[in-house]
Formats: sequence, structure tokens, C-alpha cells
Amino acid sequence: TMAVIRKGGVGLALVVAALGLAVAAVQLQDTTFSMTFRVQKDQFDQALAESKELLKFAEDKKMSPNTQMFIRNARDKVDGALKEFAKRQIDEKAAEERKKGVAPVPTSLTDKEIGVKSLKGEAKKCNIKKHAAEELPKLMAAGKVDLKKPFIVTGGMPHLDTLRTAFTSEQLLKNTEVQLRYLSPVKAKEKRSFDQQQQQVPEDEQLEYSLVTMDKYFVNCFNLKAKPDFRKNGGADTEHCEQTVAAALIHSNTSFISSHFAAGVAGELAFLQAMEPGRREFAKRAGAMQGLVDKGGNLEATLQRSTSDSFVFGPAGSGEQLRQEQVPFADALVHGKRRWFLMAPKDFITLREKAKDVLEPGSAFMFFEQQMEELTEDFGLGGKMMKFWECNQMPGEIIYIPAATIMTSLNIHDAFSYKQSIATSADAVIARVNSNIWSPESGMIPGGYQFGACFDGKVDLAGAGALLNSPVNPMQGQIIEQIMSQYYQGDKARNMLMLTILSECAAVMSAPGLDSDQTFCKQAWPQCTKQLEINAKKLGQSVPEWVLGGAPSKGWGKTEL
Repeated sequence: TMAVIRKGGVGLALVVAALGLAVAAVQLQDTTFSMTFRVQKDQFDQALAESKELLKFAEDKKMSPNTQMFIRNARDKVDGALKEFAKRQIDEKAAEERKKGVAPVPTSLTDKEIGVKSLKGEAKKCNIKKHAAEELPKLMAAGKVDLKKPFIVTGGMPHLDTLRTAFTSEQLLKNTEVQLRYLSPVKAKEKRSFDQQQQQVPEDEQLEYSLVTMDKYFVNCFNLKAKPDFRKNGGADTEHCEQTVAAALIHSNTSFISSHFAAGVAGELAFLQAMEPGRREFAKRAGAMQGLVDKGGNLEATLQRSTSDSFVFGPAGSGEQLRQEQVPFADALVHGKRRWFLMAPKDFITLREKAKDVLEPGSAFMFFEQQMEELTEDFGLGGKMMKFWECNQMPGEIIYIPAATIMTSLNIHDAFSYKQSIATSADAVIARVNSNIWSPESGMIPGGYQFGACFDGKVDLAGAGALLNSPVNPMQGQIIEQIMSQYYQGDKARNMLMLTILSECAAVMSAPGLDSDQTFCKQAWPQCTKQLEINAKKLGQSVPEWVLGGAPSKGWGKTEL
């Protein structure tokens, strides 16, 4: 170009040269392409087979990770669509058979009218150890089950078909008595925190729970009565909706529950479950003492919350934040599919330190959709120092979660499960009972200091510590007394704490095989009943003779139930 330029073309030459330099400086940038993958309605099976072949070819040829990911995503999309279609076919067939008077085993918690569309994201692998239910007793006896790590039991729900029939949205909606504690999306978001101290004051005082009927809950969280243009999608519409409710409040026939769900973990580690008959009997009878407590809640329902068994249910997309529970538990899935993510506490601490600007206490949906990939790619989640467990739990499987494990779970489909708190030994039961009466070293309010309410006129921590020969630090005691005086003002509020202690003691004292003499109940029962009677007289109420007449004996509650 320069050679053919004549006189007067110097300026042009410079411009062309400059343009040449500019062209040379242009570089390709990292680019994300959005590609369309269209599949004809009669070619899904073919598309799935071909995408699998392409992926195998790409892996064999060691093509770049991005190319493999592109093909893998295409395969997963087709596979997910086929699975969703198959599920809808089964649901529609079941609905038609029900209309004809045939009663097939329900395959989902909800029907297509009420249900929330299933999510597609799920765990790609499962690294949680699995044990067959028939092998579990032998493995436990041989010490070959590590109770410090999660595991899944398969084949541990022999009555699954009966349970799937008994617990559907249709059956749940027949329960017109239960009142569910519901948090709006805004309040649920406020509740989420990694700060355990936030949980050391009563939740009902901190947060604006609404008590809603089962019907209202299904309107709020599923698609009951929803118009076509206002149907909820799993995720942002439903992330706050998972409920955990005492089992007896959902299904009043507790003998049906105990005969169709194995106690503990598929029949093993059932120490706490021995306390349930006495606990339920106390809660049922305590309804006669409603006048001793504030009118804000149902006394029986409140006492049932401390039960060791509950039902957990929610729509697709529901599930709470990363959190931990202080006791182990087992969760038996009846309907749906649940995606679990679990970490050891020490590994989670490392993750929080490294990703403190990214890791937030969001819902399970937000964690899996927005945080997990970034934490894995940019902060080393899943590496040597930050290992985690993950798995998809299927109906009929029981997952065991050790105490203090960091966890979150997301309902991929509308889900329903039976959850039981677990004690790994009889000694662990004693420790749990005592922690709900007097455990100042725990720092937990009110549980660790409840016995202080069993004294006249105020919360008396010094008196409680002296009677149990377990004194509280004076400075700590002053601070805790101030906090409890703020949240438990008046005799009615303190009566609720006393009844909570008596419920716990009734449960352990009546439970066969548990030595209640090792608990604080021997001292707590007479002191709390004496003070309860004093407070009742001030209120113009009375305490039933079955409470004042002495502590329950072994087997109390079984015959009454």
C-alpha cells in the first residue's frame, strides 16, 4: 500500500500505517456464548443418546473442560426434561385412577394443580456412605458405623407405600386444627444469620410469626387456589416455606406413626424415642392448664415442639440456610427429592474466613444457585481443607446427620419427611434432659437457665444453682437475669418455663430403660410444682392433682395413649 502512494500522500501513508498498528493491537477476549439447542418433541430419546455419545467422544479425546461442559449441559438439559415428563405422566395417570375410584400409591406429595414445578439442579454425585437397613444392626454392633459422619440408610422404610398414601397434600389439608408458624419472605430473610447468639432469645419475641391454617399455608407456599397467571415457581417464590412441625400435631394417631416409622435410625439408636409416650401424655393433659400461661399460643402445641419427632415438609425450592443442630437427627423421606450439602464445623470455619465477603446466610436455593459454584471455583470449596458431603436423598432413604454438622438441604420436588432427634447413648439422653433444665455453661437462653423460673417472684439463678449444686458465675448471672426478666415478664411467662421443665421430666421419668435419677428432675419436679401452685393461686387458677401428686413413674403415658 505504501509503494503506490505518490506525492502528497504522506499524510495518507501515516494514517494507513497507524491503522495497521491499530489492527495489530486488536485481541480476542474471553467470551461466553449463549447457544440454542432445539429438540423436536419426537426426538428427545435420540438427542439424549447422541449427546451422551458426543460427551464420551470429547472425554476420550481430552477436549478442553469448557467444550466438555458445553456438551454435558446439553445432555443434562435433555435428560432432565425426559425425567420431568416421565414424572408428569405418572402423576397424571395416578390422578386419573383416583377419579375412577382406583387407589394407586401416590408418587408425589401434591398433584399438578397444587404442586410447584420441580427444580432441575441437583447434586451431580453422592459421596455420603450408604448402608442397607438389614446390615445396619450388625455394623453398629461391630462399631463399623462412624457416628461422627453422615450416612444414608437404604431399605429402612418397609411401609413406604402406606406412608405415601397417608401423607399427601390431600390428607394434610384435612387437618383443620393445626396452626403452623409461618414467616413471610421478608421476615424469613431477617431470621437468617450465622450468629448463634441471635438464637439465644425466644424466636417468638424476635420475629413476627403468623399462625396460619394448613389451607392458608398451601395457598401461601404451593398453588392451592392459584390463578394460571399467578402460579408459584420453585425458588424465590418458595424458599422460605419449609415447615418443621411436631409429628403429633400433624397426625394425631401417634400409634400409626410409631408402627410405620422405625424408631431412631432404622430401629437403631432409639434412646430418645422411649421418652415420647410420656411427653405426649403430659402435653395432652397440660391443655387443662392453658389459663396459667399467656393466651398468645396453644399450650399443648407449644409443649409438643420439644418432641424428638417431627414432620418436615415444603414445596420445591424451599429449604433454609447453612446451619447446625446441637443433637444428631435422622430424616426419612416419604415424598420428593432433597439435595443435601454438609460440612464439618472446622472446615466451615476455614470457608468463612476465606470467603467472608461472598458467603452469606441465604436460603438453600440461593446457596446452590448463586454461591456454591463461586465458592468452589474461587475459594477452594471441596479442596483438602474444605471438604464437603453432598447427595440427593430419594424416597425411602433415611439420612443421619451428626450433631453440629453444618448443613443445608433443598427440596428439588415437593417434599415430606419424618425427622427424629437422635441420642447416641443413654448418657446422651441424660445430658440432653439436663441441658433443658439447667446448663449455665451452655450460655443458651432460656434452656440453660430455665430452672431459675421455679422460684418466687423472679428468675432466681443463684437459688437454682445452689439447689442443684451447680452455681452460676455471679457476673454472668446478673446479665442473664436481666435478659430473662425482659423476655419473661410476669408469672404467666415464667409458668411456661416451669411447664417446659415438667414436660421434659415427665418424659424421662416415665421412659423405660432410662435412669432419671441421673438428671436434675428429682430436685426440679417438687420445686417447680410448688412454685407453679403458688403462681396459679395468684391468677385464680389451679394446678391438677396429677401434677401436684408426685412425679410420673415408669410406663406412665403408654396406657393413656
